[in-house]
Amino acid sequence: MSKHLPLREAVLSWLEHAHHLPTTPHAITDEALTDLPEWEALEEAVSTAAPGNEHPDLYAKVNGDRIPNYRILLGESGLGAATRLIAQGTDVPKAEVADSFVAFCAHPAPVPERWLLLNGDFPRGTRLRLGQHTLQTFTEEDLRQVVPMPAVHGLRPGGLDLGLIAGAPFLHVPEPDRMVNRRPTWFDFTGPRAEAQHWQALLPLMLWDDELLRVDSVFTVQRGRGFDLRPTAVPTTLHIYQDHQGRENEVEVRETGAFLVPPTSLDALTAFCTAISAKIDAVMTGVTHERRQGRQPAR
Repeated sequence: MSKHLPLREAVLSWLEHAHHLPTTPHAITDEALTDLPEWEALEEAVSTAAPGNEHPDLYAKVNGDRIPNYRILLGESGLGAATRLIAQGTDVPKAEVADSFVAFCAHPAPVPERWLLLNGDFPRGTRLRLGQHTLQTFTEEDLRQVVPMPAVHGLRPGGLDLGLIAGAPFLHVPEPDRMVNRRPTWFDFTGPRAEAQHWQALLPLMLWDDELLRVDSVFTVQRGRGFDLRPTAVPTTLHIYQDHQGRENEVEVRETGAFLVPPTSLDALTAFCTAISAKIDAVMTGVTHERRQGRQPAR
């Protein structure tokens, strides 16, 4: 951390200056922030701590030269959002923001992943390998570490409520060649349906129970940088309950459907899915071999 101390100090100085900026967000967009004299000092600190030859993902080519990419350093890191929140008078943990930004610059760019939100209900702590995919239920704190700039998550209006998807089953798989689009792509309408694209991981789960297991949304994640799941992409329903005084209250919860795996069945499900995934891999390996031999494949 001492190696990156100047960068951390530069970020803290930047955040202190944010108190003197206009309070209206449209007046201090990411692009507008780069016109400030303080931005040049922050750029220099980034260039020293994370040079372009080691972290090309943080830079853009302009007239043949590599310069720090403000769209990434302010937008994807969440520093721009933190800056605007401070300008509006929001109490933001500056030290945590600075640490997050230093980690964002110093760590290698994470591999893009494809995440599928399923409508089932799985036990807490589920982590099941399905070929190249992983079925996992995350705690709220787990998800907080995935979103960009955790320090400001929840402070921005209209953001995704992580509590709503805590414990939800996500099927995720690395996709190193996927381009991370800055525009939200919470559901991909191009190409085959998600069930067809990811059938090798979904099939063992669907064979486990005859209840419908559905893919509610598909989105791209670059942990700590991009988490493009929109709030409207999470199907919800209202749960009515009575408090200790007998009054009825409503709370919005994720709609789970009828596919339920109780905790007592998790070990059996794991063994079943492991066996089915192995059979699928064996069949697909044979199909690939037959194609190479010029034969008609049979599945």
